[in-house]
Amino acid sequence: MAIVKTLADIAWNVSEPEYRADPALSYSTLAKFAREGFNNLDTLFDKVETPSLTFGSAVDCLITSGQEEFDKNFMVAEFPTLKDSVRSIVNTLFENYNQNYRSLNEIPDSIIIDQTILDSFQLNWKPETRARVIKEQGSEYYSLLYLAGDRTVIDTTLKEQIDNAVTALKTSPSTCTFFTENGTDNLIREYQLKFKATLDGVDYRCMADLIIIDPENMIVYPIDLKTSSHTEWDFFDSFTQWRYDIQARLYWRIIRDNMDRDPFFRGYKLADYTFVVVNKKTLTPLTWEFEDTQKMGTLVYGKHQQIELQDPFELGKQLSIYLSSRPQVPEGINIGSSNSITQWLNKK
Repeated sequence: MAIVKTLADIAWNVSEPEYRADPALSYSTLAKFAREGFNNLDTLFDKVETPSLTFGSAVDCLITSGQEEFDKNFMVAEFPTLKDSVRSIVNTLFENYNQNYRSLNEIPDSIIIDQTILDSFQLNWKPETRARVIKEQGSEYYSLLYLAGDRTVIDTTLKEQIDNAVTALKTSPSTCTFFTENGTDNLIREYQLKFKATLDGVDYRCMADLIIIDPENMIVYPIDLKTSSHTEWDFFDSFTQWRYDIQARLYWRIIRDNMDRDPFFRGYKLADYTFVVVNKKTLTPLTWEFEDTQKMGTLVYGKHQQIELQDPFELGKQLSIYLSSRPQVPEGINIGSSNSITQWLNKK
C-alpha cells in the first residue's frame, strides 16, 4: 500500500512551549493527582526538575531528535560535584533571580536563607552558615546556568552516561529495531508527535516519544522510552510507582481518537502500548508491553489483589470538576450527616 500520509499529518502542530502551556490535562498531572489526591493541589502543575528526570529528558532528546536538537536544549560543562540539595536551591535561586543578579554572590544572604528554610536545608546550622555554604558550593554552578541561558546544564560524567544509554538502546537486539533509520525497512518511525482530544467532556493532551507505522499490515505501534532507576527487569516496580498505566491508557485513547477522526487511519489497528526501558548502570535495554492498555475502569492486580490502578479518565473527571468548581466528596462520605471515624479507620 502506498503511503499517502503519516500520523504527523493529523498530529497537533504546536511548539513544545505551546504544548506545555496548554491547560488540557496530561499524564504527569493525572499521575501526581493519583498519588497525592487533593493534598498538594498548589503544586499539581509545577514543573519538577531532578537529576533523574534530566537524565531521562537528555536520553529522550538525543535518541528521538538528534545531536543538533540536543545542543539546543543542553550544555555540557565541567563543574564541581554538588549535592542534590545544593543544586536544587541554586536552581531555584537562578530561576527566580537571574534577571536581577548575574552571580550567586550578588544575591543577598537573606534571600538565600529564606530559600534554605523552604528547602529544609541544614536547619540545624546558623542561617549565615547556610548562606555561606550555598555561595561557596554553588557559585560556579550558578554562573554556568547564567551562561547556558535556556539550556539545561549537565556535567561530563552525566553526558557519558547519556551516550552509553543511547548506544545501548541503538545496539541492543531487543531495542535496536525501534530506532532504525527510516528507509531501511518498510516501517515509518515518527518521534515526539503531539495529540489532543476531548474525551467524556474533558480535554487531554499527550506527546508520544515514538510511533511506528506498519503500512503493509495497517498497524500503529505506540512506544514510550523510559530511563528507570530500577533495573530493566524490575520495570514493573517503576510501572506501578509512577503510574505508567495512566500514561499508556491515556495516550492510547487520545491517539485512537485522532485516528478515528481521520478517514485514512480509521481502519488502522492501534497496538497496546510498549515501553522501552534502560537503566544507566545496568545498560540492558528491555521492552515491556502493557496488555491491558485498552481496558477501562479500575485495574486490579497482585496475588491478593492489593494493587489497584484507578481509571485515568475517572481521575480526569474528578480533577476537571475541581478545577472548574469544587472537589467531589469521595463515594461513601456522608454530606448531610455525620461520618464515623472508626468505620473509616477499619477500612484501612
